[in-house]
Amino acid sequence: MLSRLHPRIWSVVGLCLALCGCGLRETSSADDATYLTSVAEIGDVRDVVPATGILLADGAAEIRASEPGVIEAVFVKEGDRVTAGQILARLVAPGLLPVRDEALAATAAAAADVRQAELALKAAEQDRDRRAALMARGFVSSIQLEVANGAVEQAQANLARARADASAAAARVRRAAADATGMDVRAPVAGVVVMSLAYPGLRVTPTDARPLFQTSNGAEELTLEILIPEPDMSRVRTDSRVEFTVDAYPQQRNDAVLLSIGEAPLREGRFVSYRAIADVSNPGGVLLHGMTASVQFIGADAERVLRIPARALYFRPENYLPPLSPEELQNELRETGGDMELVRAGASGAEFGRLYREGRFLVFSLKDGELVRHEVRVGAETDEFIEITEGLKGGEVIVVGHRPLPRSDGT
Repeated sequence: MLSRLHPRIWSVVGLCLALCGCGLRETSSADDATYLTSVAEIGDVRDVVPATGILLADGAAEIRASEPGVIEAVFVKEGDRVTAGQILARLVAPGLLPVRDEALAATAAAAADVRQAELALKAAEQDRDRRAALMARGFVSSIQLEVANGAVEQAQANLARARADASAAAARVRRAAADATGMDVRAPVAGVVVMSLAYPGLRVTPTDARPLFQTSNGAEELTLEILIPEPDMSRVRTDSRVEFTVDAYPQQRNDAVLLSIGEAPLREGRFVSYRAIADVSNPGGVLLHGMTASVQFIGADAERVLRIPARALYFRPENYLPPLSPEELQNELRETGGDMELVRAGASGAEFGRLYREGRFLVFSLKDGELVRHEVRVGAETDEFIEITEGLKGGEVIVVGHRPLPRSDGT
């Protein structure tokens, strides 16, 4: 509690030192009209910040297509366990299918050209061989044989060119096929497929409202992702208690352990929120991945306790001097050369140090027109109320400030 109230303590001591320029004792005559007061009462001290959240299972993922396309094949079903990077489905891009078909047609034409060139080469070789045999018997001249050799060489060149064109056409087919079917849908993490909406022929885009697949690694441990509205950020701390409910079980309150509060703003139009993460234990498996949660950050939660306004911790009487025995006061006056301002400053500092070490705070009540000093211990706190666990009784009139002096015009 001391660590949580540390800033409040420094505010109190700063005010105390600022006001110690003059000095009343711990009790002095006082008119009730001089002060603003409140009554120590029984009530609640609650500081609850509402927020919204969503439950996420460890290893859970919602998987969509990375590009627009049509599902060509699905390789998994609900209940299958998948590994990170495993192909779940294959897409084709409809706009690229005609390109692939054109490339396939060009490949068929190139294959026909190769076959035609092979036949032409075979015919040229047969003609050359026939002429060579006839020349050996003296029926044809050597010039005719040279012409036949030239025809063979031309046919060989034509066949080489046809084969090169066929290789190029095959490469275009492979490229077109890769462009049309290179959009595999893969699992980003290992898990079990808990939902599959994919089927062959389904047209999909990356912006589809529903994912193609959803995977999970079980629901024994869940993460609660919370969005905190910007105006409430100052009321949430990492030690705030987190409770939430889900629509499926609105009467069941669940606890979560806050892990972190993000510092990066999330903007949606004019609204700004910050992301917080909490751990949720779910041994019964009742809570499921994707459930929305109504979240409460509880900074204080004390019911029917003795409470006073928080402002009472900041009040100090005018000319306040902490209690000193006559001997202590004389010693202080001697050491300060009779300077009462220094006496008050030293006594206030010593009092603050002692109260801080003991975990106590100082408040004042009014009794029979006199200020009464109380050293109290506190419990739950909000900006409005402080729980008093020791040092006060219910019904006491607590001073929360000085009543403003009337203006010169009488108002």
